[in-house]
Amino acid sequence: MKNKNLFLLKIFLFIFFGTSAFTFFFVPVYLREQKNFSVGMIGTLSAFASLFGAISQVFIGYLSDKFRKRKPFLLISAFFLTFIYFFIFPRINSFIIFLLLYLLLGICFNSLITLSNVLIFDYSISENIGKTFANTRVWAPIGFLIIMIIIGIYPKLTEPNIMFPIIGSSFLTGFFIITLLKEPNLKAETKIIELKDVKRLITKPDIRNLLVFFIFYIIALSGIAGNVNLLIKHLKGTNSDISWALSVCAFTEIPTTFLWGYLSDKIGRKPLLIFTSLVLPIRVFLYSLARNALDVILIQLFTHSFTFVIIANIPLLYINDLTLEEERATAQGILSMAMAISQTIALLISGNIVDIIGFKGMYIFLTFIALISTFFALSNFRKTKAVVSG
Repeated sequence: MKNKNLFLLKIFLFIFFGTSAFTFFFVPVYLREQKNFSVGMIGTLSAFASLFGAISQVFIGYLSDKFRKRKPFLLISAFFLTFIYFFIFPRINSFIIFLLLYLLLGICFNSLITLSNVLIFDYSISENIGKTFANTRVWAPIGFLIIMIIIGIYPKLTEPNIMFPIIGSSFLTGFFIITLLKEPNLKAETKIIELKDVKRLITKPDIRNLLVFFIFYIIALSGIAGNVNLLIKHLKGTNSDISWALSVCAFTEIPTTFLWGYLSDKIGRKPLLIFTSLVLPIRVFLYSLARNALDVILIQLFTHSFTFVIIANIPLLYINDLTLEEERATAQGILSMAMAISQTIALLISGNIVDIIGFKGMYIFLTFIALISTFFALSNFRKTKAVVSG
């Protein structure tokens, strides 16, 4: 039964992250070119989504643990995303209405990400949890890569009259896949999570240290990831260039997701967190030197697997090591909240910095933010363990 559920999760992740190729990278281009929103305005929308996504995740994770249910939150989120992209998004023009819409989008997107990750842990065997997580989570970049390659060959798919029906249909398919999942059998004897446990988890030293490092890291990474499409446009690139820049990321992500999952079980989570903290400032600074779309593509190709791939997987495993089964969704919700808060700060600041001093200045600023995460990792992650009991 677990194998069947993991198989369905792989299909869901394939579809969800394949669809994100449109929602995260070409919808902003649509807002820039069709709605004439500035980079700062687009950043503000994304920041607004991240902010409310952040606020919601601890409570959604807490409720999921309290009622020992995952599916209702996933189904509600997939339903709203289907409705929004089919019927609402293409028909509005007001920036204020977009702000309100992005509030709901942030909650739904973050809920799908958080609880799909929780389900992987629910269905995993504890001795090989890193390997199982990687084997399942790798279907996210596979879906992303395939869609990006298709977009690169057929850029017409990013035209609004085609793009929004594709997005809506994808979320509808995801909705039906979720209905086929079986709710995990959580231990009956475990205690019911209470709100005070949220505070206890956040203030636990190992988790607190992870969160501080994670926040600075994600601010820097989100600043570059959230603007790479607009940077390519600024450098006179095309939508096809954007698709190839993102495709090379997914291409390198697929094999290295297996690698980092395997290594995290063998050598521990912390060495990988230290390693990625050393690479990130280099990646961020290189964008400030980019002169054309090809430069951006090469930076993506040679640095993505050492930064995004590690940070997208290892902190989730590490915080799962630090918590009990009955706290699992709450802990993942806390991590998702930290990510969403970081994305909010990154997108709000980076977009407005671009409006004031340009892309080069923004990347130099983000390099200093990345260095803070490096310092914090070196200061707190030197002692290593492969698995930490809750």
